[in-house]
Formats: sequence, structure tokens, C-alpha cells
Amino acid sequence: MKFSSYLKLARLNQPTGIWLLFLPCLFGIFLALKTAPDISTFAITKIIFLFFAGSLVMRSAGCVINDLFDKKFDEKILRTKNRPLASGKVSRFEALILLGLLLILGFMILLQFNFKTILSGFFALALIVTYPLMKRVTHYPQIFLGLTFNFGILMSGLALLEKITLDFVILYIAGIIWTVIYDTIYAYQDIEDDLKIGVKSTAIKFKSNPKKILIFLSLVMFLDLILLGFFKQFSPTFFLIIFFATVFLSEKIRKCDLQNSENCLAVFKSNLWVGILILTAIIFG
Repeated sequence: MKFSSYLKLARLNQPTGIWLLFLPCLFGIFLALKTAPDISTFAITKIIFLFFAGSLVMRSAGCVINDLFDKKFDEKILRTKNRPLASGKVSRFEALILLGLLLILGFMILLQFNFKTILSGFFALALIVTYPLMKRVTHYPQIFLGLTFNFGILMSGLALLEKITLDFVILYIAGIIWTVIYDTIYAYQDIEDDLKIGVKSTAIKFKSNPKKILIFLSLVMFLDLILLGFFKQFSPTFFLIIFFATVFLSEKIRKCDLQNSENCLAVFKSNLWVGILILTAIIFG
């Protein structure tokens, strides 16, 4: 059915990416509540709903944009050759129509926020559009994905506090590092095909010693979050949960079979638990 092809084009059948985009928004929302605890329950609920709706719509839009740019690449990669655009189940024109509808819906959601957040939304869109091009010019497209996927941290600060303070920047950096880690693991699914067709990634860049580099990055993320904890004067509960999250992530990296695409995908998906732990640490910190 055509409808199912549209769902697959928007990756609604693969919800992990939606949650990995939404979780940083929640990080920022609950970090903001540490600064302004008097925000009403109604306002918080509304903000959470809008960020979830925005994550759902803009992640879908990002996937369509990615597939429009990468159609020829996807045709040559085993894992992606059956995607709707690459396989011809959806035409480029149909994909553009779907993208237009998603962007209109995303704009309608964005208009529910304050002026500063609306302006930041256009910057977020620029990141979404340019990210798919990065794999053509740099071995570090995962950094650009991190900038994109964690931008909700900064937007939530603007939405609730109308400003971006240093603590949000610290958290944003941690989110970027986290994204580099999990998307590098994800990229190992396609590393052989990527090498053949010239697609760049941190999986290729880290190939000589991937696990040591990824575990080192998890330690840097841990130290960054510890800095956040000291800056915000969080309780010991925050530090304990962050420590557990780091151990969990490092163990997943250590045990991951980077030669096995199914295992890489499973470890990638397990990062939802890392995000949940970070969120829990912020809430109870």
C-alpha cells in the first residue's frame, strides 16, 4: 500500500529516532524547571506536548530530506536499498509533497511558542537540511547530527526561560557527544558499503580503534555532566545516576560486536535507556 510506503519514508515504523530527538528536549525542559520551579503544571504539560509533536514531525521531515539527498547512495547500500525512494515505491515528487506537509505542520507547532523560540526553530531547520550533506564533505557528520538532534535543549531553554544560560550549553555539549557515540555505532552497520561508495562517517574515522575512542567519549560526556551537576549544585542522586548511565553505556560499547549489524542496531537502540537515565538524574538532581 502507498500509505505504508509514506510511513516508512517518514520512518514512523522506526520510532527510536523520535525518542532520541525528544529526550534532549525533556532534558532541557526539566533543567529549566530547576531555575524556574514556579512554572504552572498546565504550561509544562503544554510545552512537553508541543516538543513531542515537534520531535515527531521534524524527525519525519528530516528522514524525508535525508532520503531525497541520499537516493543514489541508498540504492547501493544493502540496508537501505529497499527504502521507499531508493526502491521507487515513492516518487521524488510524492516525497516533496509529504515533506511540504510535514514542514507546514512543524511550522504550525512552532508558532505556539514565544518569539525567540520561533526564531531558533528556523536555525534548527537549517541544521536538519544541511546535516545529510555533511557525510559528503567530512568524516564527522555525527557531530552535525549531534548539533541537530540536541538543539531541543537550547530551544526548551528559550521556550521556558526566554534565554540560553551556561548550564544549557554544558548540557548541549553532553548531548552532542552522546549522539556521536550512538550514531557512530549505528554507522557501523553500513561501514563496508560506505567505504565502497565514498560516504564519510566517524565509524570510518575511528576504525583503527573504535571501542577505546567511544569509551573515551563516554568518559568526556560523563565529566561534562558532572560539571553540569556542580554548576547547578545538584544532589548526590544526580551524580550517582550519571555514573550508572556512564557505566551502562561503556559496557554496551565494550560488548558490542561492531562486525555484526544486528548487534550494532541493538546497542544503538539501548541508548534510549542512557537518555532515560540522564533525564531521571536531572529530574531528581
